[in-house]
Amino acid sequence: MICPTCRYEYPGGIVVCPDCDESLVAQLRPTAGAAAIPDDTWVGVCALIGTITVELAKGALDSNNIPSLVVSKGFAPSEPVKMATDGLASLVGHAEILLVPRQYRDDASIILEAVLGEDFLQFE
Repeated sequence: MICPTCRYEYPGGIVVCPDCDESLVAQLRPTAGAAAIPDDTWVGVCALIGTITVELAKGALDSNNIPSLVVSKGFAPSEPVKMATDGLASLVGHAEILLVPRQYRDDASIILEAVLGEDFLQFE
């Protein structure tokens, strides 16, 4: 589900944007008569635990010209955030969430997996 105002994507179960107080929609409508607009929705790529890991991830994306934003788990959607690494699921409550524009998600995942190794906790 996507907020039509801030364009942030939320997982299923959330129906109102906590920031904009707007009802979420399944798909954004294109503006009538407008040219194709790139998708600027920000999506979660991974969870980061620890200041050093956050700085390393941000630095890797910055050096590859990929915009990113790190938000506290308290400001990110809380349900259902499922991690690919089951054994570390209990740590996610203490994690920061790394967001990138949707069009950079795949590239960011590849870069972060290479840079962070075992510390890369990807969203499913």
